[in-house]
Parts: sequence; C-alpha cells; structure tokens
Amino acid sequence: MSFAMVGKNKRLSRLFDPKTMRTVITPIDDSLIFGPFDGLADMPSKLQQIVNGRPNGILTFQGIIRQMPEAFRSTGTIINLSASTSRMQHTNKILVSNVYEAIRLDADAVAVHVNITSRFEQGMLATLGKVVSECQPLGIPVLAIMYPRTENKDGDENYDDLRAADPVEYAKLVAHAVRVATDLGVDIIKTKYTGSADTFRTVVQACAPLPVVIAGGPLLPFGEMLNMAAGAIEAGAAGVSFGRNVFNRQDSGKAIRALKKIVFEKALPKDVFEDQ
Repeated sequence: MSFAMVGKNKRLSRLFDPKTMRTVITPIDDSLIFGPFDGLADMPSKLQQIVNGRPNGILTFQGIIRQMPEAFRSTGTIINLSASTSRMQHTNKILVSNVYEAIRLDADAVAVHVNITSRFEQGMLATLGKVVSECQPLGIPVLAIMYPRTENKDGDENYDDLRAADPVEYAKLVAHAVRVATDLGVDIIKTKYTGSADTFRTVVQACAPLPVVIAGGPLLPFGEMLNMAAGAIEAGAAGVSFGRNVFNRQDSGKAIRALKKIVFEKALPKDVFEDQ
C-alpha cells in the first residue's frame, strides 16, 4: 500500500463510523449560496449545536474553519472547493479553493459539486477531474456532489416533476449522475434521494462499491426526514448529508442524534420519533 493510500484511509476513517462504515455529515455551506439567513444567521452558536450533536463530518468552506478552528478539532472536516450563489448563476459551480489549502487546514476530504444536464456541465466535469488528479497522489479523499440539475426560466430545474411522475426514470437519471463520479475516480458521492428504497437501490448499485450519501433538500417535518434517511439506509446507502434539515431546526444536535440512530443502529423511524 502506498503512503498516499495510508493517508487516505486514515482520513476516511475519521469520516465513517468504524463499526458500520456509515456516516452522518452536516453541510453548513448554504450561507455562501443563499446568504446568512435562517439557521445559519448566527454561525458560531449554530456550529456549536452541530458539534454537540457529534456528526461524523461537517462540510463547509475554508473561511469558516479559519474563523472558528476550535469547532473543528474533534469533528471530521470536508472543505467544499466549488461554489456559486443564488444571486447569479446558481447551477454553475466554479473552483474557489484548492487541495493544498485543504491540507493546510487539516481537512479530511474535499468536495466538488457537479450538476449533470446543466449547460455548464462540461466545465464542472473538468473541475472534478482536475481535483481528483491532484488529490490522488496526496491521499486526500474527494467527495463528489452529483445532482441532476439544469436551468429553466425560473432558475434551477431539479426534475421534481419527473421524480413525481416517473420515479424509475428519475432514478436512472440520478444513477447516471453518480456513475459519472465513480468513473472519474472519486471516493464518496453525495446525491439526491429518489423517493423510495426500491428506486434508490439503482443508484447504490450504479456507484458500488463506493459509498453514497443522500442530500436532505428543503426542510421536512421531523418524521419525514427520518423516513427518508431510513429508506436510503435500507437501499444500501452509506449515510446522509443533511444541511437544512439539521441547521434549520431549533435544536440541531437533537436532529443529528436522531439521524445517527437511523444510520448506525438501523432504528425504526417511529421508534426514534417517539424518543424525541
């Protein structure tokens, strides 16, 4: 085993539970995209809540780590190297940092976002390929955020109508998105949940043996959030990466602890819900 692989395996071990090889990640990168509002309006206090919930990893931008380094000393850290804002062209993610900055900040992994079917897809694929090539010899894991997303007259087209009308076809679209990342050599994939365990199995199979985690999307009722997480785990997902469904709750630590029961213990959502 090369020294790079030793380093990569050590970093991955800080992001995944050693018994189950699953993970609960909390992204807090939405304030760059949408602004410092809602749950991320007061970043210091919200970050402390999240750290108290003890997720396996926190996904953020480099500036937050520099401003509040103590919060990241005991938590796995993933730095998002790509960004866009809702004030301009949200679907076009551009490179805003690099792997060497991630190393300087002692990150456990880096993330790159690609929107499949976007008219900017080619540029984002080139960015992902470049980052993977840079990270491999350095032993830095790459998390690819792979969404089926394009542009429409209102801004983003997330194929919600397709998901509702034809879940099987939507699952094929998501499966293609994750396979792109698999073929480009990433280590972890984050993508959209397809709505059921049966359809999401297609996605898990498309990127096997790589671990895939699901995004949470807009804030859901607590029980629906737990059901979504449970469906993904039933389908073979390696965990969840829930942002708004964690930081937009009054008690974010409580949400993380509930998700950990679903992900690591395969607890039934109704039992977890009753414990709250």
